[in-house]
Amino acid sequence: MKRIIALILLWAMLTAVLPVNVQAAGDALPMQKAKKLLNSVELCPQKTGYIELDRALEEVLGDNRDEDAFTQIKAAYDWTIHHINFSWAPYSQDWAPAYDCFNVTHELTLEEGRREVIPWEVANRAYHALTRNEGVCYDYAALFAVMARYIGIDAYIHTGMFTFEAIYGGNVGHHGWVVLDIDGEYYIFDSQRDYRLSGNGTMAIPYEYFAIPMEDSWRYAQETELNALRDAQFLSVKDLANVMAVSSSSCEVEGEGLYPSGSEVTLEAICDKPFLGWFDADGVLLCAGESYTFVAETSVCVYAMCEGEYFRDVKASDWYFDYANEALRKGIVSGVDAYQFAPQEPLTRAMALTILARYAGDDSSADDAGFLDVKHNSWYESAVNWAVENDVTKGYPDNTFRPDAHISREEFITMLVRYAASDVEGTKLMFTDKGLISDYARKPMQRANTIGLLTGYDDGTIRPNNELTRAEGVAILMRLVEWLGEEEE
Repeated sequence: MKRIIALILLWAMLTAVLPVNVQAAGDALPMQKAKKLLNSVELCPQKTGYIELDRALEEVLGDNRDEDAFTQIKAAYDWTIHHINFSWAPYSQDWAPAYDCFNVTHELTLEEGRREVIPWEVANRAYHALTRNEGVCYDYAALFAVMARYIGIDAYIHTGMFTFEAIYGGNVGHHGWVVLDIDGEYYIFDSQRDYRLSGNGTMAIPYEYFAIPMEDSWRYAQETELNALRDAQFLSVKDLANVMAVSSSSCEVEGEGLYPSGSEVTLEAICDKPFLGWFDADGVLLCAGESYTFVAETSVCVYAMCEGEYFRDVKASDWYFDYANEALRKGIVSGVDAYQFAPQEPLTRAMALTILARYAGDDSSADDAGFLDVKHNSWYESAVNWAVENDVTKGYPDNTFRPDAHISREEFITMLVRYAASDVEGTKLMFTDKGLISDYARKPMQRANTIGLLTGYDDGTIRPNNELTRAEGVAILMRLVEWLGEEEE
């Protein structure tokens, strides 16, 4: 009986000191509400500008960069709990507040031309906590604040008096924590306290201090003037301009990144071919020189293009490179977006007829073909009407054209041969899957073979029913253009 009583007493003592249930110690939001809150934020990622720190942050946070805001912030919060050991080692005193006694200095290199967006002192302590895995509450806060900003949410380090949890005596002591600015509302994030409540990071994190609304921040008495002075040293993530540059295949760009709004930015183009210039999304020339300097007031994307290269997603080594660029030069094809060809996207019936009509010089004078599913004044209406008038297509028996349907290889080749109106004799097809060609397409495919439109695949197939990609469609059309030009000569 004595042993049983002793065991019960021992269990009671252990459960009294273990931080398993702390009676809502921090008054944080429920995690689902915190998730909804964080995911409502428009992220504006802010690099610190310090090369070594940004490199280390990317190594830690990089795997989560494509996740939602909640997942990224939680991962950063968890990292500080699991990887930082509470220690006064980097300080010359071991009591709080002694934050001005940090005595470790790291060599951090600010990128050339960049000004500080966070204080150097914060960057230095965040880098120490990140790479040496030690620090006190202020250092937990410094690192998490830098991480939150790197993810894209304004974060500030605050200090003041804190009322500790009952299991730690309920005393009041000096403390440091993080405040996130979420659309003008402020929430406390205090990973150092969740570190304590998770058995110094050895047990499950209770998230009692993850997103505490200010109205529930009774444990925190802020040093108002000191915090205001410290906050003023941080540049808001919303006061940054994201300078992006997209280049064609023979060009590389230096100088991209996040800059304080109003900063002078210089981009350099390093090219293997003659440089055409810097353009905006509408194709307007901004600068003809390889060095482009401008003031970045807001986020901007510019395009660096080399001679003969008009698409950023078409490499010189791609088999369709010449076809795509020549088609654009002749005005036959345009990109799906600014300087983007999207070679592997499927061609729709409307797209296919539009590029053919452009080449043919459609003057929009054809009568309405009367298809039920061709919208009046749509971008493809004129091309469809032209195609019907010139016997390039007939549509379907139910009086539809199906403009959004993906066009097959045999359908497009049939349209091209009908347009060419050639009486050339077709040649025998030697492709191993020629039996898959539809009856209506057999003669046009044979004529296309004579003209040289068909090359087939390495395995000896022609794949007549496969969906036609933009790269394939433009290549086949440009082969027809070449043949027609030779015929005229």
